[in-house]
Amino acid sequence: MSHFLFTAGTLRERSSPESAELQLGHGLWGCCTALIQQNLSQYLTPDSRGLVYVLKAGICAEFRILSAVLPLQQMDEFLRDDLRTEARYGFIRVAVTRRWASSPQESQALLQEILQIPEQAELTRRLSLGMHRLSDSEYQAIIERLGSGIPTT
Repeated sequence: MSHFLFTAGTLRERSSPESAELQLGHGLWGCCTALIQQNLSQYLTPDSRGLVYVLKAGICAEFRILSAVLPLQQMDEFLRDDLRTEARYGFIRVAVTRRWASSPQESQALLQEILQIPEQAELTRRLSLGMHRLSDSEYQAIIERLGSGIPTT
C-alpha cells in the first residue's frame, strides 16, 4: 500500500499556505507535474492517504484520497481557472481528516528521521518534487509522531 506526502509550493499566484487551503477547501489536490500524475496513477490504491507539507509551515493536514487521478476538464470551470497551475496534469478528490500545527523545523527533522534522509539538502530536493511516496510503515510512523491532530470529520 502506498501513501503520499504532497508539498504545497509557493506559486506566482499565491503563497504555499494559500495554495494548500484553496485545494483542500475544495476537496481536491492537484497534480502540478506529469511525474506526480504518473506516480499517482501507478501507485494509488483504495486505501491510500495523503499528507500535506506546506513550505515554511510544515506538515499541516492528512486526507483520504477519494478518486483516481481525474483530468482537469472534470473540474468546475471557475475552479479550474483558479487552480490551473496546481492541477495542470489533473487532480484527485480528497477529504481532509486531520490537521496539525507544526513548524518546518519539526516537520523536517521528523521526515529526515523516519524517511532516513540524513542530508537536509536531499530532503529539500525531494520535497521540491511536489510529492514523495510513503510506505505504510513510514506513513504510520509520521502519523504517530504528529499525534492526534485536530479532527475535521
